[in-house]
Amino acid sequence: MNGAARLTERIGGPVGAHARPWGLWFNPLPWSILVAGLSWVVLMLRQVPCQQHVYGTTVNTYARLCYSDIPLLYQGNGVATGAGLYSEAGLTHPPLVGALVAVCRWLTGLFGADVGASATGQEQLDASYLFFVLTAVVLFVSFLAVVVVQAELGAGSASWATQGVATRSFDALLVAAAPVVMASGLINWDMLAVALVGLGVLAWARCRPLVAGVALGAAFSTKFFPVLVLVALALVCRRGARMGAWRACLGGFAAAWALINAPLLLTDPHGWSLYWSSSIGRGADLGSLWYVFELMGLRVPGVNAVCLLLMAAALCAIALLVRRAPRRPRTAQVILLVLIAFAVCTKAYAPQCALWLLPFVVMARPRVFDWAVWNIAELVYFFAVWGFLDGVLGPGTGADALYWGATLLRIGVQLWLAAQVCHDVLNPWDDPVRVGHVDDLTGGVLDHAVDAVPPPVPQAPPVPPTPLPAAGHDGCPR
Repeated sequence: MNGAARLTERIGGPVGAHARPWGLWFNPLPWSILVAGLSWVVLMLRQVPCQQHVYGTTVNTYARLCYSDIPLLYQGNGVATGAGLYSEAGLTHPPLVGALVAVCRWLTGLFGADVGASATGQEQLDASYLFFVLTAVVLFVSFLAVVVVQAELGAGSASWATQGVATRSFDALLVAAAPVVMASGLINWDMLAVALVGLGVLAWARCRPLVAGVALGAAFSTKFFPVLVLVALALVCRRGARMGAWRACLGGFAAAWALINAPLLLTDPHGWSLYWSSSIGRGADLGSLWYVFELMGLRVPGVNAVCLLLMAAALCAIALLVRRAPRRPRTAQVILLVLIAFAVCTKAYAPQCALWLLPFVVMARPRVFDWAVWNIAELVYFFAVWGFLDGVLGPGTGADALYWGATLLRIGVQLWLAAQVCHDVLNPWDDPVRVGHVDDLTGGVLDHAVDAVPPPVPQAPPVPPTPLPAAGHDGCPR
């Protein structure tokens, strides 16, 4: 008896043969939205201790575990006084994040805050909180989009084996109740990128590769990681002989990215390049294996080149896995493997980067145990990094090894999760999603597609023919 069956024993048992599995109780969407709202309320309440009320009186956001870049960006470099975001304030974020900052700053002024050169320090501080709340509303809508997308992607899981209930739609609750959201959802603007990637994956699942490319191109205009989703799609499309759909996705991706980036690139090339130059020019930073090595006194020379080489090797290994698997891997499985490879190899990994993985952890490996272990590891790192920045676990304190351990734990759990996914890929009969006639809920054109390259079947050595016994004159064996 599996875990789900044991759990249902306590709430009445599995669905009976004459049950009617529809109605509110069997619709995960309202429950998922409710849980998502409660999670966001917890997140907002966590931010209250970090609200600074008096200008000049700082709040230790590290010790209170509620640090956020959002209000600090508003108060710094002239953003609060109406300075140009890229030309004067030197914003180091991609254009779509800059557009969101500009809109929220405009709304801040519309709601009565003084957004101009005449604003005093206290007025800028008060306006920063309004700016933060407006941004939080946008990011909450983004989070709801992620949850709804998760429920929609599971709608195709209803089969004879599940008695008509779309069981995978209930996985949206694992996204809605994820502790990593309550911990890191408002550190930065990452939730916007996660929502756009989710919409792209949903469009791909609905066999609209061009629309999927547009959504992923917009997401790439907020963060770097969405381009990795495009790479993962190429790997599974190559196995499933659907490269035409991938090229359509690539066209939409390039068009959307160019359309969003062109205005800033043409009017302020230097401002546009700030995000890329700051990302490329930074050394090993918080959360990475390379930063732990530096803290140990083992500086890795040429960390950019090392990261690129390791990432290339990881992609080659994933491509080989996709090609050699006995059954074409599910799209979400390959996306998660590519994202984990990036998270392990990259030279910086902020706590909010866990949001990138969350939807695909649930899609690729919808097991509560795996989900819980991964969330716990991310939370351990969440607490450790703020203790490190606060100085409690800083270098020379004697407790800095705890930060090293938290970083290594996070990386180790990510590798363990990748190993679980690889097991499912190599043993598709163990895949928790492929039940009944379900193939690839996020595959779109790949769902139930015939492989272009059939998996290799090991050939047994030829068996020599057994010699027949000699026959006598009567034709009978001697």
